[in-house]
Amino acid sequence: MLWTEVRELFPDQFVLVEELKSHYEDNKLHVEEVAVIKPIPDPKEAWKELFSAKNERFVYHTSNKAIIVEVRDKPMVRRTPRDES
Repeated sequence: MLWTEVRELFPDQFVLVEELKSHYEDNKLHVEEVAVIKPIPDPKEAWKELFSAKNERFVYHTSNKAIIVEVRDKPMVRRTPRDES
């Protein structure tokens, strides 16, 4: 389902969705198609669902005109070498 359709069906609320089609552009993920798992009317429940979501599932609010997520690389873990003397 296109995001515009989701916004029409579930106006001004959070929805739990699964990403079906997307592309990367300038370090941003542009999600084009989603499958709606369920609407989430309560913001507290939306937070719970967000933190328990896995893989391609996420929570998003339909007030957003598009689903565009900034992708950040994980920072490299640096450690100082040990003195092995």
